[in-house]
Amino acid sequence: MISALLKRRLWLWKNRWMLSLVFLLALPIILTVLIVFPLRNIFVNSLTDMPFEQWVIPGLIFIISSVALIPFLYREFFSLRIHRKMLVHVSMAPYTKRKIIFGYLTVATLEALLIGLISLVIFSILIPIQFSTVELFMLVIQLILYLYILGNLIITIALTIDTVTPFLMISFYLMILVIFGNGFIVEFGFFPVAIESILKFQPLSIPFQSLQIFITVRIIEWLKFGIIFLVSGLWVIGNSFILQKKLRQ
Repeated sequence: MISALLKRRLWLWKNRWMLSLVFLLALPIILTVLIVFPLRNIFVNSLTDMPFEQWVIPGLIFIISSVALIPFLYREFFSLRIHRKMLVHVSMAPYTKRKIIFGYLTVATLEALLIGLISLVIFSILIPIQFSTVELFMLVIQLILYLYILGNLIITIALTIDTVTPFLMISFYLMILVIFGNGFIVEFGFFPVAIESILKFQPLSIPFQSLQIFITVRIIEWLKFGIIFLVSGLWVIGNSFILQKKLRQ
């Protein structure tokens, strides 16, 4: 199933290559001009004494990957579902609901990951950044974990809401949380203690925290890694039950 979905996504990219190319090139440039250039004159260094442009790039990669993830899952689990198109026909194929959820989520994650890595190449052209091979590997691992958590959340929202306006409103609030509530641009140390405590323990922020800790002190937080991995797996199972219930309706 994953192979078929990948071929379908590749065909869609080929048929809109110009728009896709503009997206890939424009978003990293826009974020560099509007975020990196002005804020590096304000913060200069992060709280861990790392140059701001070096510190903020992983966060921008997470943001770009988030933006790339949402449209695909919105189309498959909300738009096509409420219009009774593709998803209903896929559900009639010889796949369990769990495999359907996992397949779509995996393909969306791989696509968002690829876009994030391409953006990293563009950032490296615009800004003098340096990442070791080990840091890049950890970036990929934590980004995948983050995208699975975010993707599961989007699927849950898309399956439980049946009208466009509430979905768009919740998606807007979710993007605000993604951009400003995960430490991607503003470190948690700048927040009031009470808010910092809440933001640090919400699942979306944990992979990025683990990445920054590894980059700073070379410590791998295996416990958090295992918790996020377990949460992702259980969430896939939960979404499969929601999907089954919705298709019965």
